[in-house]
Amino acid sequence: MTFTDREILTTATHPDFRAWLARIRHIGGCQHPVHLVGHTLTVDATTGRLVDAFTSAEQPHGRLTIACGNRRQSRCEPCARLHQGDTYQLVVSGLAGGKSVPDTVRTHPRVFVTFTAPSFGPVHRHTTDKPCRPPRPRRGLVCTHGRPLWCLDRHATDDPPTGSPICGDCYDYPAAVLWNAHTRELWQRLHRNLYEAIASSRSISRTAARKTVRIAYAKVTEYQRRGSVHFHAVMRFDGPTPATPPPAWATLPLLIQTIRTATRRVHLAVPGLDAILRFGAQLDVRPILPGHQGDDLTERAVASYIAKYVTKPDVAGITVDRPIRDAITISVLPLTEHARTLIRTCWSLGRRQEYKALNLRRWAHQLGYRGHIASKSRAYSTTYTALRAAREEHRRDQAEERLPDSPNTITDKQWTYTGNGHTPGQAMFADAIADDLQSAREAAHDARMGGEPDGP
Repeated sequence: MTFTDREILTTATHPDFRAWLARIRHIGGCQHPVHLVGHTLTVDATTGRLVDAFTSAEQPHGRLTIACGNRRQSRCEPCARLHQGDTYQLVVSGLAGGKSVPDTVRTHPRVFVTFTAPSFGPVHRHTTDKPCRPPRPRRGLVCTHGRPLWCLDRHATDDPPTGSPICGDCYDYPAAVLWNAHTRELWQRLHRNLYEAIASSRSISRTAARKTVRIAYAKVTEYQRRGSVHFHAVMRFDGPTPATPPPAWATLPLLIQTIRTATRRVHLAVPGLDAILRFGAQLDVRPILPGHQGDDLTERAVASYIAKYVTKPDVAGITVDRPIRDAITISVLPLTEHARTLIRTCWSLGRRQEYKALNLRRWAHQLGYRGHIASKSRAYSTTYTALRAAREEHRRDQAEERLPDSPNTITDKQWTYTGNGHTPGQAMFADAIADDLQSAREAAHDARMGGEPDGP
């Protein structure tokens, strides 16, 4: 009998096997579940009578197993799929209504915007029908370090040279890392500039502009092959609240012009850096029009596109999915030499006093980026918390676990972490459950939706 067979047999013959299977199905086949021991006691505050007791002793293997909730597909695919679905609902409700958002938002001016990073030096590009960088004699054929500034190869997206510098000595690695580390501040400045641009165009104060029109947004971060982050965002004009339409003068052309003007005005001076940090010159702004299908930028396509990047924030060969504990391991990471240099730059800059607050070593695995992969303005739509609470409520209703409503009860929760993960045998059953659930979801989705484009 092989090791695999023994593990499967040991798992399947355990007395708690059926109850454990039901629990793993309940948490979606999570690949790295968290194990807790403890209890939740519900007591009537008036009489002191125990209304309900939920303890780990009643659970399979004497512990409560819950989903890890990791959004990274590389860490836990089932939990990442669930997070991706929540992101889709969060984004699409802000475009088409639902989840406490009125469907009148479909009539508001809306755009899909891509904010890029500036150039930190020429890099090899993904090309299929022409050379990567044809020679340009007028700009010179070699750099100051004597290296050629041209490349006649054609690179696939996942080729190691794609995104790497033409000349590593010319590439501004400190600026690239500090750009990633300061994108949160740059976005905040952009958001303030949006209202300044509206105020300037209408000859009113910024306070007056904010009282009459609001800009709601949802955005996601994506890594380019060169290791710099850029943003994909949905932006929408509202009145003072999402339920009220924007004023008649707050048109789609004004929204587009406002974004372009505000982006040009963003700048940030960083200590120890000669360059001023700005957004890249390439700014793509595309309208989202209601009721369009096919090749148009539809609401569902935009939401699917944004949700896709939430669970795939890591780029093969560019980033890793967990913090780096020491500089020694950098050289053995499965990354390109360009990515290793970015990480070493994080490690080096992290020693400098002026960058202590950036925690560059803590975020070296993300090349200095320390923000959330996805974020939104408060008024854009619902929240992850609300979506998860609604899902848990639905599960309790299905399992008939709801307690009688009573305002006079006190709940005491005491839980302790005892470990995480599966045994090899359990992991095989959990993977099978996750595959079954995903197949069922895909079949239901195909029956409901038909063929819809995945993204812009």
